[in-house]
Amino acid sequence: MARYEVFVPAAPPRVPMDLTLRLDADHWLGALKSGLKRLGEVQPTSNVLCDIQPDGSIHVTDPDSGRVFRIVELPAITPAGARPAVPAVAPAPAPRVAATPPPSAAATPAARPSSHAERVVATRTPISTPAHPIGRMAAVVKDEDALADLFHEAAEMGRITDRKAGLGFALDTAMRIIGCEAGTVFTADLGRKDLSFEVVRGPSADRLMALGMKIPIGVGIVGFCAQEDVCLAVSDVEKDSRFYRAVSEATGYQTRSLLCAPMSRHGQVVGCLEVVNKQGGKPFDQKDLAVLSYLAAQSAAFLGRIDG
Repeated sequence: MARYEVFVPAAPPRVPMDLTLRLDADHWLGALKSGLKRLGEVQPTSNVLCDIQPDGSIHVTDPDSGRVFRIVELPAITPAGARPAVPAVAPAPAPRVAATPPPSAAATPAARPSSHAERVVATRTPISTPAHPIGRMAAVVKDEDALADLFHEAAEMGRITDRKAGLGFALDTAMRIIGCEAGTVFTADLGRKDLSFEVVRGPSADRLMALGMKIPIGVGIVGFCAQEDVCLAVSDVEKDSRFYRAVSEATGYQTRSLLCAPMSRHGQVVGCLEVVNKQGGKPFDQKDLAVLSYLAAQSAAFLGRIDG
């Protein structure tokens, strides 16, 4: 079994940012399918376009979405001092795949694929092990690994049947991965006029739930996110005129930074997922945005399943 890197382009909200996964598989197509399954992605259509690159990587284009996936077979890891093995060249299985002919052969009728079931066979150029997979920095690889694990972990929501338990799972996961002091899951009422505190975590959680407060949609940063259906990160809430101070004043808990993502289903916002005060005083980054956006989308789908 070989080791592959599979580059998966972003497809929000399910895959909110580009990812590169490392997977073991019998062949490149198996690696692609395994990666997409791990992310909960729909498998490509049976007819895909494959292009073998000079470096041996395989670019797979899904004609329906236009997304281009990239698969690279990694060299086998050998003991220290041993000569690295050259990756074996093995033909891919015979799925329903249409191979994209090289430009020089495209004008020759005989070079065109004779059927959609044509096998993709190419001479692979040995690939040297990069310092960082596919030219990415170590920090980027670490973030991508965390996101890939998140997609796998979030599948647990599909087995939860209690409303608060499911939303609490999403919030706890967001706070743990992003690293925040507090957080809230807001849900919208039927008339979409107010947001209620459905699940709260943090130092003032019990007091905030006891107050029974509601935030009108359009008021505050969370109300703005719900109204406009946008994800918003604010590094210093005191500098944002939209910040709604009533909650902090009522609980005595100081909000410094805030990240909020709408829970949207079928074009309608059903709530928001919000985390507060990133640990260490650091600003929210792209990975944090991707994590919260994904969990907000999963929370919206969860509510759709629970509420019917």
